[in-house]
Amino acid sequence: MALNDCVHQRFVIDGLVADYKSLDATTTGTERELARLLAEQAAPETIAAVQERLAAEREQLGQLAVGGQRAVDEFRAVCGGEKLPELPWPTR
Repeated sequence: MALNDCVHQRFVIDGLVADYKSLDATTTGTERELARLLAEQAAPETIAAVQERLAAEREQLGQLAVGGQRAVDEFRAVCGGEKLPELPWPTR
């Protein structure tokens, strides 16, 4: 991987970190919304809709984590020891 490729890969990783953090904040908000709806004993269809949205958000978080870790692993293998941002997803 050429130096320009490493710079590009670092840019991609930075974007994945930002996307993950943003979606994680959204997911936290959805979890709070669901807890509130459950406490208020909201209509079952309302609860189901929020549960479905939460499941989709969690799935996207998982996909971002896998893709982000794959990008980090490749970067470290090819581009060496350049410091990366703190990774928000669980690492292996």
